[in-house]
Amino acid sequence: MEANAASPAQTLPEAGWAIILKTGWQKLRRAVLHRRPRRLRISETLSLGDRRFLAVIEFNGQEFLLAGSGNSLELLARVEGGRVIPPSAAMRELPGF
Repeated sequence: MEANAASPAQTLPEAGWAIILKTGWQKLRRAVLHRRPRRLRISETLSLGDRRFLAVIEFNGQEFLLAGSGNSLELLARVEGGRVIPPSAAMRELPGF
C-alpha cells in the first residue's frame, strides 16, 4: 500500500458528497412525511398459558379488552377513561353496528 494513496473520502469531490447527502435526506424526509399514523396498537398483553391471552387493543383512540385462544378471539369490554363498558353496550355504541 502506498503511503500517499488517497482515501475514498478524498477521491470523491465535495459536490459528490453533497449530492449523496441531499439524496439521502430527501428519501428520509419523504419516508417520514408520507408515513400514515397507525390506527391499531396493542397496548398491553397478558399470557394466561396454554395459548390463551388477554390484550388491550387501541383502535382509533378507543381501547378494547380482548380474550384470545388458539382458535378464537372475543371482545370482553370496551375501556373508556378507566371505565369498563360491557361488550353488548360497547357494540351498540360503535358506528356501523
